Amino acid sequence: MKFSGKIIISDIDGTYTGSPEGIKRNNEAIEYFKSEGGLFTFASGRVAYNIGTIVPGYDKLVNAPCILCNGSYLYDVPTGKRMNEICLDGPAVMPFLKELHAKYPSVGIRINCRSGYLAATGNEDVYRELKNYFDNVVITPLEEMSTDGWNKIVLAGESAADLEGANAFINEKMPGKFEKSYSCRTMLELLAPGATKGAQVKKLKSLMGNLKTYCIGDYENDENMLASADVSACPSSGLQKIIDMCNYVVCPCTEGAIAGLVEKIEKEL
Repeated sequence: MKFSGKIIISDIDGTYTGSPEGIKRNNEAIEYFKSEGGLFTFASGRVAYNIGTIVPGYDKLVNAPCILCNGSYLYDVPTGKRMNEICLDGPAVMPFLKELHAKYPSVGIRINCRSGYLAATGNEDVYRELKNYFDNVVITPLEEMSTDGWNKIVLAGESAADLEGANAFINEKMPGKFEKSYSCRTMLELLAPGATKGAQVKKLKSLMGNLKTYCIGDYENDENMLASADVSACPSSGLQKIIDMCNYVVCPCTEGAIAGLVEKIEKEL
């Protein structure tokens, strides 16, 4: 089978998504890729309890463990089990988080944990936004917040400028204590050291055999995943610095970027 020994690992937002027509074309290409022996999965900032709201039927689309929460864990879809989970040290991080919250009250704080979402009191905008989509959201003072099973901290600003001071403060007070990446201009994500999409690509490869990895993504939080791939790809609609680092540039996400990657793979056979 022509795609045996190959796996495509794709970001979701701005890569798999984009338009109904692009998603339809992607789905058809993914099914073709799998029918010829290929493996397909997602690597996303999304988490196990909400990925299905973004990609309905994703459990039928993937045939390998997903990389979720920007690399906090691998997720085996058939069993619902997390693998190689790398959590933040909540008790150690909490004092710093309180200091950050006091210094930059305009920057919203939300925490992804095993049971759902936590939003700090004073971040009602963050809470309301999450409640538009998810039921498992708890708003609570930082002093009363559980510190168990933190997968990532998300700092949300109304503008990119809102996050600049917070980012500088993190660099000053907690250098090297987080894996940091922007998932969009107004969201900065903090994970435990070693918790990256790229590290989980390597782990997935070690678990599943010596597969040839084709990774596709469009933004800063995909950078280490693309650097870890055997072959990297970016939609032409992606961030320029990501385009510049990739082996392949494919069509925009609105036109079916994953389908464009499958076409590239087939041509190289």
